[in-house]
Amino acid sequence: METPPKPFERLANLAGTTETIEQAKALTEALTAIPDLQKWLREQRQHIVRTLHERDGMSYTDMAPHLGVKPERVSGIARGHSRSPRKGAAEPGQPEAP
Repeated sequence: METPPKPFERLANLAGTTETIEQAKALTEALTAIPDLQKWLREQRQHIVRTLHERDGMSYTDMAPHLGVKPERVSGIARGHSRSPRKGAAEPGQPEAP
């Protein structure tokens, strides 16, 4: 069995050595919660980027290489913009979701 991607190594116990229905259920619950996890991760990242910029005076240019993006993207992160569409977001040329 493969090990999980590095940021998720702590979830490896869900895959244990003896397969059980409880593991399958826990993994299903984890998969279902991924959108909530992504939202939380975006919010936390935005908070940290804004704090580093406002409190510490760290520029977006200085942050960019650490995050592996361009300074413009760091600015977008600070404003809460996402590159990936979220559920309920209207596609270009489409009406907004209610």
